[in-house]
Order: sequence, then structure tokens, then C-alpha cells
Amino acid sequence: MSEQVYYERSLGAEVYPHLKMALDVVDASLPKVSVDVGCGAGRDALFLAERGFTVYAYDKSDAAIACLSKMGGSYLNETLFPQVCSFEKFEYPESSLISACSSLFFCNPELFSLAWMNITRSLLSGGVFCGHFMGLNDSWAKMERGDLTIHTRAELEELFECDFNIIDIYEHDSEGVTLLGRKKHWHTYSVVAQKIS
Repeated sequence: MSEQVYYERSLGAEVYPHLKMALDVVDASLPKVSVDVGCGAGRDALFLAERGFTVYAYDKSDAAIACLSKMGGSYLNETLFPQVCSFEKFEYPESSLISACSSLFFCNPELFSLAWMNITRSLLSGGVFCGHFMGLNDSWAKMERGDLTIHTRAELEELFECDFNIIDIYEHDSEGVTLLGRKKHWHTYSVVAQKIS
């Protein structure tokens, strides 16, 4: 199946619950500026734009950004700013919400620390991070591909221990399928955390 089929299916998927939770947690006095990390076709970016956020969205895929630009319609270049970029090179604006749905584990392990530093520095105090991290039991992690960033539960909690209050961590460790219908074992952690410093 093609990349285009993947993006079409992702647009039809439900916005994940932790992003909705993040909207309830973020400090309402902060400017409504958000970043969609590894945005794909832009389901979450559009969800945020529809709720009054200025959204900076990036993905390494030209096709993904073309899809979001097309779907963005009246928001494009007004409150929606998509661009082709990588995790470590994106210049984050000061933000009240950063969403990284099923994306950050695709960051090269050698570059993850830089990418994470940029994310945490740009998030304003009272702002919220929500996103997924990959665990050791995931079938992609067990392939030892070398291009995925994998975390244990302890390593994940250490990422957030200094600057954040963790609101929720949900661990998903079970058989499932990808958006393209391929079977795989998923092991991910979904996190909502509020910046406190």
C-alpha cells in the first residue's frame, strides 16, 4: 500500500485521548501556540487549528506536508504553518502545547537528546507535552533497526523528572495492526506532562 493510503487512513483515525486531555490541562493564560511533531498528514494539527491554536507542524515527508497544506485550507499561513523538517533541525517557537503522536520514536537515537532539549526549552511553564514513546517489547524495537529511539519506563520517567509534572502515562503492550493493516506487537507509552519550570 502506498504512502498516500497511509496518510488518508491517518486522517480518518480518532484524535488520541491524551491530546484531548492536554487541552484541558494547559494553562489557559498562555498564548495558544502549539507544535505538531512529526505531524504526518496533519490530523492533530487540524484538530488544534480548529480549536483556535496557532499550529507549527513539521514532518520529514514532502508528501505528508503537501497533504496537510491541502487539507489546511483557510488556516494555511494564517494559523497553520506546515514545513518539511527533521526532529533535530526544527526551530521551535515558544509554545503552550507540543504534541508528538507516534512520532518521536522515529528520531535517530544519536539525535534524540538534542531534539528533546529543543522541545523542553520551547515549552512555556504551564504548557503541556503529550506524545508517544516506544518500549522494549515493541516488535520494531526487537528488530534492532538502529534508527528508533526506545525507552524503558524508568528512562521515560527520568526524561520528565526535572521540568515536568506527569499528569498521566498509559502503557500499551499488546498485539495490533498498523494503519496499513500489517500485524505487529505494539509497546508504547503515551504521556501527558505539564511543564513546571
